[in-house]
Amino acid sequence: MCASKIVDVKVFELHEPPASEKGSKPLRDRGWLWAPEQATPMDKFGEGGRAFRRPGGNIWVKAIADDGTFGLGRTDSGHVTSILIKECLTPLIIGQEVGAIDLCNDRMWRGTLSFGNEGLTARAVAGVDLALWDLWGKMLDQPVYRLAGGPQRTEMEVYVTGNDVDWHCQLGFQKFKLARPFGPIDGQAGIDGTVGLMAKCRELIGPDADLMLDCWMTFDVDFAVRLCEALRPYRMRWMEEMLMPQDWEGHKALRQRLPWQPLADGEHWSTRHGGMRAIQERLIDIIQSDLYWVGGFTEAMKLAHFADAAGIQMCLHTGANDPYGQHWTAAMPNTPLIEFFMGSLPGVPLEECYIGTPSESGRSHYKVPPGTNMPKDGRLGLPNGPGFGIDIPEDWLKEI
Repeated sequence: MCASKIVDVKVFELHEPPASEKGSKPLRDRGWLWAPEQATPMDKFGEGGRAFRRPGGNIWVKAIADDGTFGLGRTDSGHVTSILIKECLTPLIIGQEVGAIDLCNDRMWRGTLSFGNEGLTARAVAGVDLALWDLWGKMLDQPVYRLAGGPQRTEMEVYVTGNDVDWHCQLGFQKFKLARPFGPIDGQAGIDGTVGLMAKCRELIGPDADLMLDCWMTFDVDFAVRLCEALRPYRMRWMEEMLMPQDWEGHKALRQRLPWQPLADGEHWSTRHGGMRAIQERLIDIIQSDLYWVGGFTEAMKLAHFADAAGIQMCLHTGANDPYGQHWTAAMPNTPLIEFFMGSLPGVPLEECYIGTPSESGRSHYKVPPGTNMPKDGRLGLPNGPGFGIDIPEDWLKEI
């Protein structure tokens, strides 16, 4: 019997019907994402500098087999990546065998070398790669985590990201990551303010809960070292992404000056190569790739096995917020935790959760997709299948 072939790749926007007004009423009308209390690398430009710009929005990718079966992937950089997918990536994989995912990836990476693999290219590759895994799982009637070597575990520990810690405690989470309210432009006052925030949080969550701080590329080496020294009494499980991604000399300096502090990084490293360098030079203790930004399920899997061989753990950026990250985490050997990014207001149940940056209407631009398992008391069971188990009605997808 002849193997099924990929015959087309199409790109879509999701047009979900308007949300019902019968949803749960929030406990308060503003949450942590609605407050201008997160330092960014743009702070140096003064007032208004924190208005960080992101390209496009979410788009969905269908990889279609010759029998009409399709797989569904996603990426988050909008029409910029849709052009790359349609004009550059699709011709490279049409005619290839369903399930030949490594071959398709190799063709996409090599076929984009002339204009660069990182950044938006990696995000475009991710959308196609996720669709290929979903297609393969559907063709075999298997969940993706089984095709990727799993399950390595029957449930996953979840930590929650967000500064509405009181609400997160009510939801049963026991591991907490906060966003930084201050950066180097705030000087000593910024260090004191951050210490005050973390002291208040530690008192609320108790002495044994995990506590982390997301620094989002904002610090310089001096500020990072001073802050870590000041936070030492609060036993941070890790400090995350303190420097800009390609500041390799700065990462070396942090490792030398903070040998006692666990360091996490990697959300903004495109392709596996940045993470591989950090592993080889022993610069970090945990890698936090984003499936959509690193280049997809396959690229992150290759990095995970490289890291596992070196005894280094991985924890996906926002991995618990959709089935893609849940399947990946369930299958990898070195993934002790998974992150749930909380983008909804306190009081809104996880089943109604939104993630991402709030819009002017007060809601974020991306809802957790149908078919996504939600954490319960800080634990997450195995995701559904076949494929990634995403249950989006076809009439919600409008081709672009």
